[in-house]
Amino acid sequence: MANFNTVAGCVLASALFAMVVGKVSNAVVHPHKLDKPAIAVVDEAPTQVAAAAPAELPPIGPLLAGANVEAGKALFMKQCFTCHTPDKGGANKVGPNLWDIVGRKKASHEGFSYSSAMQAKGGDWTYEDINHLIAKPTAFVKGTKMAFAGLPKEQQRADVIAYLRTMADSPKPLP
Repeated sequence: MANFNTVAGCVLASALFAMVVGKVSNAVVHPHKLDKPAIAVVDEAPTQVAAAAPAELPPIGPLLAGANVEAGKALFMKQCFTCHTPDKGGANKVGPNLWDIVGRKKASHEGFSYSSAMQAKGGDWTYEDINHLIAKPTAFVKGTKMAFAGLPKEQQRADVIAYLRTMADSPKPLP
């Protein structure tokens, strides 16, 4: 019976100790209550945002003449190289190889599995098309598999496009 009393006493003492520690820690640390929820839960899909037309971008042509190819290369290596290679004969990664992209037919790089949305886009890659794609891929090609948020700064896009232009045996003339 003495063992039972000892065990019961230890259990009660441990419970009492845990309760006291909880009360003391609540007195010492005051949690910060948020003014509004960190994540808003919405019952319905945001139809108004999806229906909004993409913002018109100014033509990229005027900026290409003075674009900085080296800055474009640095930005490409930082933002794009994870998914794309720019080298002649380079491998496809998550995205297709971008060698000689300007003037190439859309969704045409051999060995890459394009989304049906990109295949349906049709036409050849122009400077303006590349500008729109890298500004906001999901606005340019609804349903694209490209998970890139985009480059919001016009000069950065011009620099990257100028760099991509040099990735060809015969770079296409500027607009």
